[in-house]
Amino acid sequence: MPSQVVPSFLTHVAANVRALRLAAGLSQKGLADAAGVSLRMVGGIENGATSVSTATLDRIGMALDATLADLVTDPTSARSAQIDRVGWSGDKGGEGVLRWSIDTRREVELWEWRLEPGERYQAGEDPVGWHVMLFVVEGRLTLELAAETIEIAAASHVFDSAQPHAFVNAATRPVRFFRCTAW
Repeated sequence: MPSQVVPSFLTHVAANVRALRLAAGLSQKGLADAAGVSLRMVGGIENGATSVSTATLDRIGMALDATLADLVTDPTSARSAQIDRVGWSGDKGGEGVLRWSIDTRREVELWEWRLEPGERYQAGEDPVGWHVMLFVVEGRLTLELAAETIEIAAASHVFDSAQPHAFVNAATRPVRFFRCTAW
């Protein structure tokens, strides 16, 4: 069986999580408990052997008081605001790509998304104070919120993301949109 090459993205995440965990004075178990993930997950991430979801990275980042960009950026280079990392891949070819991240009072992230017909991205509930700005450039996006469902076609929309929400393509052609997350 040929050995698998670890993507540079996972190598960056491994080095950054370990460095931030040690700087915070946490054991792997301490980080796992603080982030609400398994000890096995933390060990796998730090070894670069575990592919990890953006939601899990967000939980780890919150436990370490670090941004998503802090976790995924090459630790050996100066921090660049341009990230260009795939954070979600759908089973039909859709994807969510973190394009930019800038430091503000906290952080702002710009994501470019494409959902193929029938694809759905179920987002976790963000902490209080987070908001998402959406701008649909092609197709029709269905935004499912806790209390309502909104159809967005070639328009923009802002919502409080401290609630369960999902991005869905219920149409017959792809939808492409930008998502800016701020907190």
